Amino acid sequence: MAQETAPPELSADVTARLDRLPVTRHHRSLVITIGMGLFFDMYEIFMSGVLGPVLSDRFELSATATSAVLASAFIGMFLGVVTMGRLADRYGRRRFLIASVALYTVFSAVGALSLNAPMLIAARFLAGLGIGPQLPLADAYLSDLLPARARGRYTALAYTIAFFGVPTVGLLAHWLVRLSPLGMAGWRWLFLIGALGGVAALLRYRRLVESPRWLASVGRTAEAERIVTDLEAAAPTRAAPPAATARTDAP
Repeated sequence: MAQETAPPELSADVTARLDRLPVTRHHRSLVITIGMGLFFDMYEIFMSGVLGPVLSDRFELSATATSAVLASAFIGMFLGVVTMGRLADRYGRRRFLIASVALYTVFSAVGALSLNAPMLIAARFLAGLGIGPQLPLADAYLSDLLPARARGRYTALAYTIAFFGVPTVGLLAHWLVRLSPLGMAGWRWLFLIGALGGVAALLRYRRLVESPRWLASVGRTAEAERIVTDLEAAAPTRAAPPAATARTDAP
């Protein structure tokens, strides 16, 4: 069944109301939440690079097999962006933000338990299906929820949080790969830490609201109105600008 489309004036009204909002605690919370998800997304992306030599040694991989392990995640990322981006446009931003985090969380845990190279290649490919869509879906979601005048600044804040994932995975790899905490190889702990981080992100993502702009664009007007009204009610009251007064000449 074709999805209903809202009248352009309704979508424009929702957009205007969202853009009139001041930046509230709700906006800051969602930026931190998205930044947290992106942090572990970046962690997952760069983990393959730092683990390549270690996995080659531990699984006694040939150069071709090592390349397959490293490439599998990126092939999954490409397919994930293509498929989930379209599905998110049709079925909702929030739903597929959560689905993408859940995918890389589950299959990072599977990667930690891999018994051989084929299992690891499959786990990284399936994790990639969730890793890839996070960046474009997060951009779309932040653009939908943040007021236009603050969008660039707060999107940059979310990505500032995200990029800390790169040195984090590098430092952890430098420290952990030489150790076996609790009898488990350090490289496995890197995958497990990524999975645990994904669980923490999921707990926060579940509290995200759906994008009112998306809801209005597909005709779910009552839901869009309710979310925008809740956001307006949570915003601090701002004094209206003083009305213009006619100038009077002194007698």
